Amino acid sequence: MSGRSEGTPRRGYRFPAGVVAEIRDGEQSFACDAQNLSRSGVLLSGPVPTPSSDTVAVTLKAPMGSLEVHLAARVIRVEADPSSGDLQIALQFVDSDDAQKQALEDLLARLMQQGQNSGPFDGLTPGTPAHEVKKALEAIPLAQRISLAARAGLKEREYLRLDTNTAVLESLVRNPNLIVAEARAIAVSPHLTPGTIDILAHDSRFKGDEELRMVLATHPRVPVATAEALTADFKSPQIRKLLAKPGVSQALRDKLFRKLTRG
Repeated sequence: MSGRSEGTPRRGYRFPAGVVAEIRDGEQSFACDAQNLSRSGVLLSGPVPTPSSDTVAVTLKAPMGSLEVHLAARVIRVEADPSSGDLQIALQFVDSDDAQKQALEDLLARLMQQGQNSGPFDGLTPGTPAHEVKKALEAIPLAQRISLAARAGLKEREYLRLDTNTAVLESLVRNPNLIVAEARAIAVSPHLTPGTIDILAHDSRFKGDEELRMVLATHPRVPVATAEALTADFKSPQIRKLLAKPGVSQALRDKLFRKLTRG
């Protein structure tokens, strides 16, 4: 079997794993290394023969402890490493049950905790398209994204604000190092919950920022009471500016018009 490379993306956001692996092809097993690892697949490398079938069994072993993950995988690509002569085999996990998926999540989490991986965004550079950033985010277990968002530095926060998970975004807005420009960027996310909007609206760091207050007040998921509180001290010029923006709810619009009339 020569492997199939046609139409297969070769770039992926995966963790350099540093774990021992074993590939089973029929009745034979071969030890190798997992060069990188994600929820969807792994790249194996070692002095192993070309798989004889499209589907193989693979075992991944954590660097420390007894955790092992046993998965079925489809062979996506087979190549020889010109520098070592070892075979590189790209695998896509298939037919995983809930227990196997959880074991893989545990392995990925352990790799992050033990520092066996590079930073999850090391492969990204300023200007990386949003869809590629989202691929990198999806490769990180949810629990780790939530934890990371709460303490992330400036570069990591730039990527995390594109996350679509509501818990990650809530954790991010609670990050003590968040600055107002980032708060504005997060405020336009359609994935914010009313609770997260409330957190931003009542954060003492940002209360004086008119632009952020207007963005939050016109968010499609803002609670009416929050929108009214955000705009309670607006003067006529601010009210007219806000009314010119799309997204103002009818209830808030009516209240602002009455305030203008009384003024």
